[in-house]
Amino acid sequence: MKYAIFRRDSRAQLLIDDPTGFRAVLVPATVETREDIAAELPRFRAIREKYGMTVPGDEEHLRALAAEGRVLLAFTPDQPLADWTCWGLD
Repeated sequence: MKYAIFRRDSRAQLLIDDPTGFRAVLVPATVETREDIAAELPRFRAIREKYGMTVPGDEEHLRALAAEGRVLLAFTPDQPLADWTCWGLD
């Protein structure tokens, strides 16, 4: 229920910030809360693999995600790339 705010108003802004420099991108978007973690398991697995984390078996992974109260927030940009706000990018 902590993501109920997105059910009332799905407007969001996604800020992608480069912590090593003065570059950032601000993307106006619509956010969708995906709470069916079993359906999103391939994405959760891909995130762990991307960052070199151990990926447990499906059942164990599902139990852990549920115990942590995980959901997936899917951001869809509302504007074309040319209209995003960018800092420090040429």
